[in-house]
Amino acid sequence: MLSKAQVISLDTAEEATGNAGSQNVFLFDLNSIVTGTFGQMDHDFAAYLRSFALLKPCYLIASVSYNELMSRVPSSVRRSFRGIFVSSGAELWSGDEIVERYEHCFSDDLYEYLVKVVQNSAYPVKIAPVIENGPATLRVCLAGTKATIGQLNAYLEWEKEHSELPLILGELKSKFPDHTVCQDSETSLLISPEAFTTALIYRQIIAENEGARLIGYLSERSANSFARPLCESLSSFDQMTEVGGPSDLSQLIRYEIRREKACKLMAAE
Repeated sequence: MLSKAQVISLDTAEEATGNAGSQNVFLFDLNSIVTGTFGQMDHDFAAYLRSFALLKPCYLIASVSYNELMSRVPSSVRRSFRGIFVSSGAELWSGDEIVERYEHCFSDDLYEYLVKVVQNSAYPVKIAPVIENGPATLRVCLAGTKATIGQLNAYLEWEKEHSELPLILGELKSKFPDHTVCQDSETSLLISPEAFTTALIYRQIIAENEGARLIGYLSERSANSFARPLCESLSSFDQMTEVGGPSDLSQLIRYEIRREKACKLMAAE
C-alpha cells in the first residue's frame, strides 16, 4: 500500500525513529491513541502522550468531527498537539480553535441517493440523524451518528451477521465515481469529493516543518481507509508504522523520550 514511505514493524521502529534526530515530526491518528472502537483515552496514557507532544512536534488526524474528538481526548492532550486535523483533514484545529477549513457542497443527487440507502437498509433500529454533514465529508451510520456506545455495539453485532455496509460501499463507489468512499470505522461509511484527500495533510505538515521527516503511527483501519491517500503521498524519507493502539505507542514513545534525554545530556557535557 505505501509505495514510497518506509513501512516498518514495531521491532525495528525504535532504531529507525532515532536516526533522524531532532528533525522528526510525529503524526498519530485517533484510533491509535484510544482503546477500542468507541473508547476514550486512558488517563495514564493521556499524560504520557501529552508529555511527548510537549517534547516533540506532534499532529493528530481523525475522520470524525472535532466535537466527537473532544469527547474522547482530554483538553490537556489536545492543546499539546501542534495541530489536529479532523473530518479527514477538512478542518485544522490548534488549541481548541479552528485554524483552517476546507468546504465542499455535495450534490442533491448524492443526498437523495443516501436517503434511499437509509430507507432500504434492513437494520430495524435506525436512530436519526443517520447522516452527518461535515465541511467536506458525509458520514453514514445506520445506528445513528449520535448513537450511544450501547446502540453502536448493538448495530455492530447486527452488521457482523448481515454484512450490509460492504454492499452499500460498493454501490456508492459505482454510482459516484468522482467521490472517495471508505469504511472509516466498523459502523460508518465516509464520503468525500475526489479532489479533497488526506494527501493535503502531508503537504501542509511538511510546509510548516521544512526539512523535517514525518514519522507516522496509524491504526491499520485508518491507513487503509481515509488516511490511505496521505500514506501514499509520503516520500522515501518518511516513515509510517501501523500500530495496534496505545500499548504499541507507549513502547515507541518511551524509546523516543529516552533518546531525546540522552541527546540533551550529551550536548550539555
